[in-house]
Amino acid sequence: MIIRPPTIIVSLIICSCGARNKETQTKAPPPAAVSIEQVEKQKAIYYDEYPATVAALNQVDLRAQVTGYITGIFFKDGQRIRAGQRLYDIDRQQYQANLDQAIANLNVSKANLAKAQQDADRYADLLRQDAIAKQVYDHAIDDLQGAKMQVKAAESNVRNIEATVKYSFIDAPFTGTIGISLVKKGALVTANQTLLNTISSDEPIAVDVQVDQKEIARFSQLQKNSFARDSTFA
Repeated sequence: MIIRPPTIIVSLIICSCGARNKETQTKAPPPAAVSIEQVEKQKAIYYDEYPATVAALNQVDLRAQVTGYITGIFFKDGQRIRAGQRLYDIDRQQYQANLDQAIANLNVSKANLAKAQQDADRYADLLRQDAIAKQVYDHAIDDLQGAKMQVKAAESNVRNIEATVKYSFIDAPFTGTIGISLVKKGALVTANQTLLNTISSDEPIAVDVQVDQKEIARFSQLQKNSFARDSTFA
């Protein structure tokens, strides 16, 4: 019986602290006031009309990069096209024949290089056995170096002609709208001179509006009023 009173006192103290904590939590600051405006779609009360010109932000002229006859046109004037779409073909028979010849020359150069390498290796063994003069070995090394240079030149020629064959295909550089073709099938085009067509981007586009200089002051005032109204709502 002597121990119970302190136990009751401790319980009362804990309950009292809990009550104060609950009271503190219930006194949180009220939420901030927020203004809400209902936005509705309506017709404009006043508007002005001005002449304007729609212009593409991205426009590219298509020109032939090789000389030849147009053998294929794969679009309709004013058609929307996608990036990479085939637009024109230029006769590539001559360029393909040149490529085939260049590849054949490369193969011959590689065969000569293989023979020169074998000769150099054989003469190197004979030179170590002191069976030939060093001059013969030196000539074999010179022939080997010359064969290597011929292979490099032949490879470069093949790459150049491959690019020429590739230029006979004209593809769309980006998605947009193509204009009216300035050449017809069978027409002769000249490299870096003949303009074939124009491609314009559809999105985004720009609009050039022609406004009288006297109207600029009124527009500036309207813009200031708009900023003032937005600041008030904020």
